[in-house]
Amino acid sequence: MKHIKSIYTAGVMIAAATFTSCTDLTEKPYSILTNDNYFTDKASVEATVLRPYEHAQWCGWDGDRWQLQELTADHFVWTQKGRHSYDDGKWVRLHEHKWNYDMDQINGGWVGPYQGIQQINSLFRDFKNLDFQAMKITDAEKSNYMGELRALRAWFYIFLIDFYRNVPIFTENNAPDELIAQSTPEEVFAFIEKELKEVLPTLKQEHIIGRFTQAPTAALLARIYFNSKVWINIDRSADCKTMCEDIIAGKYGQYSINQQDYKDPFRSGIKGYKSPENLFEFPHKRNVYQFGGFHDSFLHYTSGQALGNPDGGNNGIHLQPSRGLDNNIYTFPSKLGTPYEKYADCDYRKQPFKITSATGGYEGFFMIGKQFKFDYSKGYGYTDEPVKGTEEYKGEPLIYVDQVGRFSEGIDVAKEKGSRVTTGEENSGVRFNKFPYLQEGDGLYMCQSAPEIRLAEIYYMLAEIHYRAGDKTKAAELLDYVRIRNYPADQWNKYSYAQNPALLTDQEFIDEWGREFIGERRRRMDLVRWGRFGDTWWDKSADPNDKEYSIFPIPKRQLDANPLLKQTTKGW
Repeated sequence: MKHIKSIYTAGVMIAAATFTSCTDLTEKPYSILTNDNYFTDKASVEATVLRPYEHAQWCGWDGDRWQLQELTADHFVWTQKGRHSYDDGKWVRLHEHKWNYDMDQINGGWVGPYQGIQQINSLFRDFKNLDFQAMKITDAEKSNYMGELRALRAWFYIFLIDFYRNVPIFTENNAPDELIAQSTPEEVFAFIEKELKEVLPTLKQEHIIGRFTQAPTAALLARIYFNSKVWINIDRSADCKTMCEDIIAGKYGQYSINQQDYKDPFRSGIKGYKSPENLFEFPHKRNVYQFGGFHDSFLHYTSGQALGNPDGGNNGIHLQPSRGLDNNIYTFPSKLGTPYEKYADCDYRKQPFKITSATGGYEGFFMIGKQFKFDYSKGYGYTDEPVKGTEEYKGEPLIYVDQVGRFSEGIDVAKEKGSRVTTGEENSGVRFNKFPYLQEGDGLYMCQSAPEIRLAEIYYMLAEIHYRAGDKTKAAELLDYVRIRNYPADQWNKYSYAQNPALLTDQEFIDEWGREFIGERRRRMDLVRWGRFGDTWWDKSADPNDKEYSIFPIPKRQLDANPLLKQTTKGW
């Protein structure tokens, strides 16, 4: 792993102060700025506190960590599209659960969180030698800085216990280059819990965008208790229930569900809007820190023509297909997959994505069907001119289909080659735009926040606890409180769990987690908790019994770098 030194450069500090993007954390001393001469006032301390948050946004939403949670589950896939995107078969291996311990994603799941942890540890070492009083920083402010960074460090450790279970616990008391052995899952869990419980009362209760305050810290405690049975084989659902009830009651700050707007938590940040649902969100701003890398993976090379902005994408990730080559909806024995068709036709989220105003209005979460060029004359909407393809459908209208197959080569060839991860085309798959990629201009483009922790999650965790305890009535009430915003009023009586108790089954609960939180970096975790991660879905067989697949292997590069590490994942 990379260790972050206690030497700060001018370039690094500017990055911290402006919340810019994070790709390579290797630091180069362009000028001699040490902790002795950089930390001169409150602003300089504040800048360094922000730096690990910037890395956290990258860690959570750009690349390996998101891919490990979503591309190994039943919602998303990165298909090969003709001559593009085979990429040495890594997307096939993730999808089919045939990864190896030397894959970039397996290693990135380890490196990304530890880079953030070491940034925070480095700051804590520096803070020990600072005269905060001389910089006019009060004891309460210092305590809050330390508390929020400890909460953020715990957030990084949650990735590690979820992915690998047995991992080293590094703190500021370890030397930056020190090698240490793994701790047990129980020890890692206890460390995370202790950190969060200790800092919770020291944090501010007021909601501060992009900072850990009391409510998101309490939500992290709820998360670890919710998954404790899987991680350490101890049921802490009673503790999760208490945390969820306290959060909903406003003990840690006032948050609420907007029951009239299904888009509410995902449009936070657009034109200054602040969603009352988001306990924690990563803020973005054009040319400062942008939500661009995430979208690049989903969008077609020409998507900017439909979205009114200058960018295309890598034409990689899309929803797993709901329909086969015959256009009929798949019916897998596991009842998993088919994510787009899991939404009712009347569900607001299912409608094709459309920009409806020049001030940030939009509809729908998915790009599907024929794509038309953005209407620049109005500043929103579309013209009658279709966006054209550039590969299999070069010069022809670009039409996203909820299928994967080589249709451009004829239906007989498509049937022969089948619907596989390796048989996609440039228009294969429904494209994901839940976190809306909007038009250039007027502060709309790549400026929405990434909703990291939502109040809806608290309701759903509490609902699952009641459901597993046999109280389906209370579970239905909690789920409906959030779900009602997704359906027209004249259709709600058909989809309400409270009005239709027979609808709420184990499978429906799994499907509902998927509908509400699609793309929010949690699908693998939910399938593991329900014991369904090894099941079949599109182009994936059931996992064999030769290895443990719900826990990733300790990466080979880490084993090679640290002789104290042992491979602790079964079968590896």
